Amino acid sequence: MLVLALVPAAQAQAHGVSATADLQLAQTFAGNELTVVIRRTPEVPGPLLVDVIAHAPVRARSLELGVRSVELGALSAGEIALSDAGIQSAQLRVTAAGIHELTLRTGSEQALIPFRVLVPKPAGWEFFIYGAFGVAGLLILTGIASTTIGVLRPFAVPQALLVLVALVAASTTAMLSKDLPPSTPEGAPEVGSARGDPTDGSAPGGRPYANLTLRTEPAKPVTGKPVTITLLLTDGNTGRPVDDLVAHHAALLHTVITGEAGKDFHHVHPVRTGPGLYRLQLTMRSPGRHLLYAEFERADSGAQLVTGSFVVDRAPTGQPRRAAAARRGTGPALSAPEYGTGSIQLSPGKPVAGRPVTIAAHVTADGRPATDLQPWLGMAGHLIVRDPESAFFGHVHELTSMAAQSRSPDQPPPDETVAAEGPELRFTFTFPAAGRYLVWIQYARGFRIYTVPTTVTVSKGQP
Repeated sequence: MLVLALVPAAQAQAHGVSATADLQLAQTFAGNELTVVIRRTPEVPGPLLVDVIAHAPVRARSLELGVRSVELGALSAGEIALSDAGIQSAQLRVTAAGIHELTLRTGSEQALIPFRVLVPKPAGWEFFIYGAFGVAGLLILTGIASTTIGVLRPFAVPQALLVLVALVAASTTAMLSKDLPPSTPEGAPEVGSARGDPTDGSAPGGRPYANLTLRTEPAKPVTGKPVTITLLLTDGNTGRPVDDLVAHHAALLHTVITGEAGKDFHHVHPVRTGPGLYRLQLTMRSPGRHLLYAEFERADSGAQLVTGSFVVDRAPTGQPRRAAAARRGTGPALSAPEYGTGSIQLSPGKPVAGRPVTIAAHVTADGRPATDLQPWLGMAGHLIVRDPESAFFGHVHELTSMAAQSRSPDQPPPDETVAAEGPELRFTFTFPAAGRYLVWIQYARGFRIYTVPTTVTVSKGQP
């Protein structure tokens, strides 16, 4: 008990900071849906391995990668050639722990990914264990000498007692080590830097809400032609750009864009181009008002949802053919989703507002159950819910994979190269009110993201 009382508590760590887990971030970049994996480096100076997982269809690009220490300015560069779906790797180099920025560049497009290089350090209780065992060993040697040298024999018994105390203390601490706090890794934010700092408008209870400003280029998008969407996140307290987003389900910013009638659907991940600035390029198939929902999490705070909208005009005759080219992988921007196959069942069969309903998707491929689904964004499947009035939005994760992460919160999300999920994907959700809801189920297979659209009609429950 005395040993445990003397072990110092570890410093608080910012949310999302781990010295051992790799960092996975989805990026919709250069017409491709990518997952960038920054592997944790065990020491500095040392190598930094960056994996880029490309999902089909792949638009051939040469990506220039660069890593820079924000504090020291040290640079390292590499290159990856995107040609086929799958994983490509580049090895860069870092010289110090702390805040870094990974740059992806191709042509005029650029993405800036902030991350921390964290180097594990031994905790104070580890030094205590090794020291106590060392002292015990030394006392055993001197005890043996005491029994053979007459003048030292009176010290033999006290030495034996000290050996016993040292061994018990070291053994007890070792057995309880899994419950003891780890050390703060080198390069982690200092205590108080992630919360309670009045200079960035934060408070001990969390960060303020964020506002979204949305603009499109061109200002009047048309169907069949690429549109660049720029999102600016600003702090609701200070009005300054929000630049403290942390990895939230393998992305900094999850963005869902749907046509008001549900014909267009995009689950994409804008790239960071500057403090609070995020950008993506898409091609819309249908005219009319389009709704944008952006999910993110600020450091030391909870998840937030911000919304926006823009209007797409109908293109002149013949223009929509460009959207078909984009679907084949030859266009400059993402367009229509790839539709998956399978059956969908509800339990109960007639959902009632205010009561949980399980939505099960049985995924098939070539007429057979698909047992080789890959995790995407750390989950075996995703379900997006929206009401026809566009006032309600829900994002649900597949039950089995979500439960696995809940049991092991310190483990990184599953690797997208492992194809062992399916064929059953289950989601549980409670619809708040009666009505007809638009639903999209998503999963990945063969490094390709599939979308299954459906609708769910919910009846009014008994009073």
